[in-house]
Amino acid sequence: MMEGEQSQLSLQGGGLMEEFYRINWLKARARRDRWKEEVSLVRHEMLWTCLWFEYHKDMWEKRALQSTEPGKEAYAKKQMGLWNDFAKKARLMFQGKQVDCIQNGSGNTQYGVC
Repeated sequence: MMEGEQSQLSLQGGGLMEEFYRINWLKARARRDRWKEEVSLVRHEMLWTCLWFEYHKDMWEKRALQSTEPGKEAYAKKQMGLWNDFAKKARLMFQGKQVDCIQNGSGNTQYGVC
């Protein structure tokens, strides 16, 4: 090899390594961004789970109040207690981890971490 060819190879080698590091950095950043999105989704799913349990508890509470037969009222109250237990356990397990939904005075919904 001639001297000019050696210097060109070393420049190309350095350029290849720089490109290699740049590509790996971009891949790592993409992985980090995907995980950030996943964490956000899981936190929202925790909130949605709590709201879903509370919705069912409220629905069974209304059914218990509207019931005219003692058997149906007892069943509705049992279901209400079951969904209430689900909601309590979910809030306890997700405490400090989930996104909290807060309605301000103007009717807009704001989110933050509990």
